[in-house]
Amino acid sequence: AECTEKSIDYTQAFRTWSRSEEPNVTSAISHATCTTARDLGATAIITVTKSGRTARMISRYRPACPIISGTPDEKVLRQMSLSWGVTPILIEEKDNTDDLFDHVVRIAKKHGLVRDGDLVVITSGAPLRMSGTTNLLKVQLVGNVMVSGVGASKGSVCGNLCVCKSEEEVRKKFKAGDVLVVSETTNSLLPFLRMASALVTERPGMNSHAAIAGMALGKPVIVGAQNATKILKCGTTVTVDANRGIVYSGVKCFPA
Repeated sequence: AECTEKSIDYTQAFRTWSRSEEPNVTSAISHATCTTARDLGATAIITVTKSGRTARMISRYRPACPIISGTPDEKVLRQMSLSWGVTPILIEEKDNTDDLFDHVVRIAKKHGLVRDGDLVVITSGAPLRMSGTTNLLKVQLVGNVMVSGVGASKGSVCGNLCVCKSEEEVRKKFKAGDVLVVSETTNSLLPFLRMASALVTERPGMNSHAAIAGMALGKPVIVGAQNATKILKCGTTVTVDANRGIVYSGVKCFPA
């Protein structure tokens, strides 16, 4: 059965099924959810459903990533276990979509289905507590992720941010042990890079000065962190995970 499953080209089948679907909001959102998850390389699709129909619709498209479906109804929970690729979880009802999305992601994380830094595509409906209203789609990073980029080296470290927009600012504000955040680095910043606990830059590229210098110095480095100098604030305590290219808010412990 597993060999048969792997032999089917679901990517091609997805295109065929999408053309044969009835034109309604739920099928359109389900199709868009699978397309978005595929294009972004999402870790999982998370649905919030009252009747289980949304999960079944998404399951029909056979997405490459797992489908995590939250429902407050235990009967629907058991029914969804029969759908292809669906992992059902029991959730509580919430009064607004933001709280609902945060809650279902938290429950999925609690069950070990997703982890901090994972990119997920969430779909639900508004108004809440009504069946057949699937009309929302959201792309979200799991956890207290402040910025993300590409890890140019290995390792993780906790420290205080030193966010600078110029070399002069670095010379005035930087203290040994800070996590240095700049748009890009140059040779003139090497003395500060040696004293930094980690480095985050907006400029992308594994051949960039920051990536090469960080690897040579054995520092955790993240490159290509878009708008990092605008989003991150000086003095904030963060955890830099260069293994995954993510900056988390606060102190975070990683399993050994």
